[in-house]
Amino acid sequence: MYTNGCNNSILGSNGTNDNLLNSNNLNNVKLLQQNGHSSSDNSAKISPHQLDTIRVIGQHLYELGFRKTVEQLIQEVGSGLEHPLSLQLRAAILGGSWDKAMNIFNDLSSLVTNENGKKEMKYLILEQKYLELLEKGDQMRALLCLQSEITPLQHCASRLHVLPSYLMINTAEELRKQAGWSGSEGGSRQLLINKIQAFLPSTVMLPPNRLEILLKQAVSYQTEKCVFHNHHSRVTANGTSSTANQSDASPYHVTNVSLLEDHVCSKDSFPAETKQILEHQDEVLDCTWSHSGLHLATGANDGSLYIWKYNPQRYQLVEDKLISVQYAVGQIAWSPDDSMIAVCGVEKCPEVVVWNVTGTEAEVKCRISQSSEDLLTCCVWSHDSRYIYTGGQHGQFYRYEMNGAYTNWEGVRLQAVLSLRNNKGVLAADSHKRVRSYRFDDNTDETICDLEYQIMNMAATKDEKYLLLTLAKQGLLLVELETGTTVEKYYGCVQSDYQINSCFGGANDEFIVCGSEDNLVYVYRRDCSTPILKLAGHSRIVSCVSWNPVYHDCFVSGSDDRTVRLWAPSISKDVPETQQHSSVSV
Repeated sequence: MYTNGCNNSILGSNGTNDNLLNSNNLNNVKLLQQNGHSSSDNSAKISPHQLDTIRVIGQHLYELGFRKTVEQLIQEVGSGLEHPLSLQLRAAILGGSWDKAMNIFNDLSSLVTNENGKKEMKYLILEQKYLELLEKGDQMRALLCLQSEITPLQHCASRLHVLPSYLMINTAEELRKQAGWSGSEGGSRQLLINKIQAFLPSTVMLPPNRLEILLKQAVSYQTEKCVFHNHHSRVTANGTSSTANQSDASPYHVTNVSLLEDHVCSKDSFPAETKQILEHQDEVLDCTWSHSGLHLATGANDGSLYIWKYNPQRYQLVEDKLISVQYAVGQIAWSPDDSMIAVCGVEKCPEVVVWNVTGTEAEVKCRISQSSEDLLTCCVWSHDSRYIYTGGQHGQFYRYEMNGAYTNWEGVRLQAVLSLRNNKGVLAADSHKRVRSYRFDDNTDETICDLEYQIMNMAATKDEKYLLLTLAKQGLLLVELETGTTVEKYYGCVQSDYQINSCFGGANDEFIVCGSEDNLVYVYRRDCSTPILKLAGHSRIVSCVSWNPVYHDCFVSGSDDRTVRLWAPSISKDVPETQQHSSVSV
């Protein structure tokens, strides 16, 4: 029995004699088990694909602890799960038998065609040996290993310069810290096996957790094809899954999706039902969620600006603050920490007003204006909260600081503006039907894309990979930000003479929602050019939309009918039915 609990009769080919597995009998092993496949009569009846399937299942059962079941499976099939030498190498590494591991490696290396891969494998084993000798306090043997085994390899020069310094470390704890190494008992040996497996054919040594990875990939494929799937449950290339937002964790995580049937999300679990109606006294021009998803700002043509508190469990918005603005509220921008909002108008608006909304009453923080002749109709915060970018159709493009300092980029007539992370500058859609990137720090700019139609609105995915452009009389266009190439065009929504907004939404920004002049709200999957939903309810033009950035099961739409609608799933969150629908008049 090996130190990791692996019995050779279980993982190796049944009936294999240990005397055949030493370093002098590699040819005999190959005759017995070519590429890990036994030559017995039973395995001859099974196709290579079927045998691989059995091996993967056997590995999974073994990892779950069903040792006797795996042993019986191997006896019936007549084939081991892995090449016998790979089993010996695995056992030697897990047992810390480094001389034995090197002897087995020398036999196995003939199965590796890449010479640099052979050298890397040998280096990894010797580095582990060196570190473990130091961990045990055996500096003399560690020095000998470094001088006579590792250095002659002349591999990984950057590490060769660092390894000698570990000889001066006095404690095992400090060694592990300095080397970024978990230690002999901390999983480093299994990690070494995983690294070595990457250089060996999978028929020789199975990749770890192979069945689990395959199942996760299959489920991930199904969720990607599911029209109404709206939860974080994507699998990475190595099969691991990630949940980017805790609001979308269990029970919708990919590992909790049933394997017994194909995955299909019901439309009832998607935000397609009006849960609440907020009423303004004039046409609603903008609606924007805070970054926390717990507040909503809505602005109307009469200058009323409301801040609402959101209860995600009840799908309910409650009035928090009313702000009176001197002009029509054309655009609302939340500061990154949600403590302030910047507001600009639609036309004949020479300023941007910044309000502090953290207290019981909103207070004016500052007013941004350089001239009464300015026309400031769009604004956005930088992601570090240092600046506000604003401009309009009269050729102003300003970068303001909270202390009053500003920079002007002359001659740019703005339609829309969007800030990028990591000091990558700001994107601006201008009157020349272009999207351009501007960097105020070094006064550089470049064209991202040049279109045939006027850009009315602009949004970006959270990873800033894609731009969503609302074009005058042309609908929606998806553009890859890095290359400026068109990825998708969306059809159906009506946009001709009015300002219509659109945005990304849902988990992973895989959905798009937009208003329309036919009084409907259109919902698209990002990878599909036709709408998956057309939501009715508004009686006039739907001019603005906003998808909650945190609670992905809801979004809002604002309309010229003087209402804002909250859309959410028809399936409740254990809330009494009488409390699931409400209307708030303001």
